[in-house]
Amino acid sequence: MIAMAIVCGPKLLIADEPTTALDVTIQAQILELLQALQRDLGLSILLITHDLGIVAEMCRTMVVMYAGRIVESGPSAQIFTSPRHPYTAGLINSSPRHARKGESLPTIPGLVPPPGQRGTGCNFADRCPRALAKCHIEAPSLAPISGRLAACWNPVP
Repeated sequence: MIAMAIVCGPKLLIADEPTTALDVTIQAQILELLQALQRDLGLSILLITHDLGIVAEMCRTMVVMYAGRIVESGPSAQIFTSPRHPYTAGLINSSPRHARKGESLPTIPGLVPPPGQRGTGCNFADRCPRALAKCHIEAPSLAPISGRLAACWNPVP
């Protein structure tokens, strides 16, 4: 698939979950190949993944989405060290890399609202520990916060 994607010399390669269901060895080989292609061909790569470890290893910039909306965007290193959106913080905190041996992983309570049941406010409001009354009424726009963009009325300090 990767060969077919680059045969015409694109400037952008969209890699949607390129390592899903691969063992760790093959996953590492695919990621190394993508990095080599980026370096050797001058490709930009849009990497779509749920694996935060891959994002940390591969991406300079990241965009975090929740229920179809961008909630945070900016330099990966900044987002990983000090997330501003509560969903981003919960996602990072629930990573096995942050777990202590023998302890349960933290979770984000609740469920993602189905597409037909999303209101006018922030899609994360019902699950958010920092939600304000305004969050249930009006969806925040992406706004600059600490060198990145976040869509939150009450961002993580």
